[in-house]
Amino acid sequence: MIYKTIQPGANLKAYIKDYLLLHFEFKNGDPIPIKPYPACPKQGIIFYIKGSVVSSNPSANTFEKRAKTVIFGQPLNRQNLHLPANYIAISVRFRPGALFKFLGIPMTEFLNKNIDAELVLGREITQVNDHMENVESYEEMVSVVETYLWERIRPIKERIHPVDKIGELIFENPQHFSLDEFAREACLSSSQLERRFVQQIGVPPKFFARVCRFYQAFVIKERTPSLKWRDVAFETGYTDYQHLVRDFKEFSGSTPKMLFEEEHHSPERFLGLNPGFTVY
Repeated sequence: MIYKTIQPGANLKAYIKDYLLLHFEFKNGDPIPIKPYPACPKQGIIFYIKGSVVSSNPSANTFEKRAKTVIFGQPLNRQNLHLPANYIAISVRFRPGALFKFLGIPMTEFLNKNIDAELVLGREITQVNDHMENVESYEEMVSVVETYLWERIRPIKERIHPVDKIGELIFENPQHFSLDEFAREACLSSSQLERRFVQQIGVPPKFFARVCRFYQAFVIKERTPSLKWRDVAFETGYTDYQHLVRDFKEFSGSTPKMLFEEEHHSPERFLGLNPGFTVY
């Protein structure tokens, strides 16, 4: 079993942030914990190599069986993942804006969705998944994914645009977000920047900054459990603790304390696989 982030090869780093490799096996009769998945600043492709996954939206009381391989856009709210007893998956997490270049489709089309990748990328993506199902090691699985990604990324000719860097800057420092300042750096008007950002990410930069700050606050707490939530709020630039609570309720459907407790009963924790902090 495994729960591990893996860095991409040097040729893919401009597009791919990392891979999350998961293999969970639950014994017969073991209860399978639900995986809470709140909004987070991630977009990419997930290969469900073994076992089918059902996701539910608690706020809408809806359930969805996911396709074998899915393209996921910017999540806006909480989902719960219901996993099978034997589960292998690789989540390819793209850098902000890179999935737009990879697909050539505005990311508004994928906003808060998990779309069957074969409908967008054709039968080849299913063949990649089938290939991974028949290899003998985790390393080979990652190699199969990297080969496929490089074959599709290598012909892309679009140059790096200043807006491409802004998503990364917001991700790293969401509390210092300034639309006008970023627009000046990109040599665009604020409205031009916002339009291109929405095309590449799916949401306006101000909203993306809110999601990034929420995500940052939770990861800080996961890495330093002894840190009080009020101190987490201060460190991540919230005006006060209640401001942090409002974002947690919007993006996770829970209070900070409740989400923290739910995460500590997630599948990887149950199996003793957590690498030390939450990776969404």
